[in-house]
Amino acid sequence: MSGEYINAKTIEEYWSQLKSIYVKTSADWKDLSAEEYQKIERSEREDSDNHFNAERLGKETDVIDICHYKFLPDRIAAYHIEILHKDKTKQDHYFMIKLKEDIG
Repeated sequence: MSGEYINAKTIEEYWSQLKSIYVKTSADWKDLSAEEYQKIERSEREDSDNHFNAERLGKETDVIDICHYKFLPDRIAAYHIEILHKDKTKQDHYFMIKLKEDIG
C-alpha cells in the first residue's frame, strides 16, 4: 500500500505487518488464488512505491513488497503482493478487499 514503511527481517514478519495495514483500511477481506486474481478482467496497476521499495532492498531493509492491484466497482480492489527477501526468497499473496468509506 502506498506510503507504508515496514522494516522486517523475515518474509513472515513483513507480511504480518503489511496485512495488518490492509486489514485496517478494509471493510471486508477475501483471500484469492493466483488463478482467481488473473481471471479478474481489469487493468492491473503498479503501486507507486514499488521502485522506491526495490531500491531499499538489502540497503535499508531485508524485505520489501512489490504490489500490483486491480480496481473493481463498489470500492473493491484485488491485490497481488510479492514479498521479496534480500536472500532472493519470495512469497506471493493474492487477496481482495472492500475499502472502508472512512479510513481515518
